[in-house]
Amino acid sequence: MPISVLLTEHYHPVLLKTLRKWEEIRLIHIENPHPEALYCVLPEIHIWVLRGAVEVNEALLSRASRLRVLIRVGSGIEHIDRRAVRRRGIRLYRTPQANAAAVAEYVIAALISLSRRFLPAHHALRESDRWERRASVGRELSSLKVGIIGFGENGSRTAYLLSTLGAQVLVYDRYKGGFGGRGIREASLKEIFREVEALSLHIPLTPLTRGWVDANFFGCFHHPIAFINASRGEIVVLSDLLAALEEGRVWGAALDTFPTEPPQNLPPEQLIAWEKLRRHPAVLLTPHIAGVSQESEWRLARAVLVLLRSLLKGSKP
Repeated sequence: MPISVLLTEHYHPVLLKTLRKWEEIRLIHIENPHPEALYCVLPEIHIWVLRGAVEVNEALLSRASRLRVLIRVGSGIEHIDRRAVRRRGIRLYRTPQANAAAVAEYVIAALISLSRRFLPAHHALRESDRWERRASVGRELSSLKVGIIGFGENGSRTAYLLSTLGAQVLVYDRYKGGFGGRGIREASLKEIFREVEALSLHIPLTPLTRGWVDANFFGCFHHPIAFINASRGEIVVLSDLLAALEEGRVWGAALDTFPTEPPQNLPPEQLIAWEKLRRHPAVLLTPHIAGVSQESEWRLARAVLVLLRSLLKGSKP
């Protein structure tokens, strides 16, 4: 009897093309998943491959009596009820390494854009036809002290790439230690606050990190900073980031993730901040694309194929 594999959301064509050739599986693909469709198919599913759009909660899992494996394509698992997963004996796998290079490149590109003042120069020319050459003189990356919070797959790849480009890199990780070297300096959070001039977040969304980047957080820095968030949007309080920008404690910001996506659906108090951030000349906004490139999509597909082949060769779900 074939193994039933469910794919939800969009994937590189190589994944679907390859899986459709595997005789030992029955593939079901729901590109735009909604609860009604999932309720219909989950009772027969053994392996579920998913991204981040579906909240895997008790209501869904209660329908999935045969489910034995969840494969999260990517890294963040805040949308998965891990207690419910463990209670049912479901194995949970991730593929965090596959998009680390794309995230690192995004952070580098965002930091260069901010530090070289490309955004204000662009807005001045495009919107007001102003030639602000002298006002647009910025700083080179190699002159900056850059802080990285989180030294997982994405954070470490970003830190090493920054180091090769000449930046002074300080890294703090709440759960890791002993990773200094190769141009990376392991630092305490106090040292991050005291020394850095730019900061990039690479941490998961947890009860500890939800809303962590607020007015108190920005107030801890001894120097004005550039702020980059390509991790999870709910970590940052948008209204407090806006206030830090307006007060000069943040001299540029790049946001790839938001508390609600798309951000037009934010609650009223945060929607006001979003509208001001959207028009701010020192803010770069992107629609959750830091980890998405043609190459990373291919690597994610290959990682899923390797994992599925390993699972199928082992004990059946």
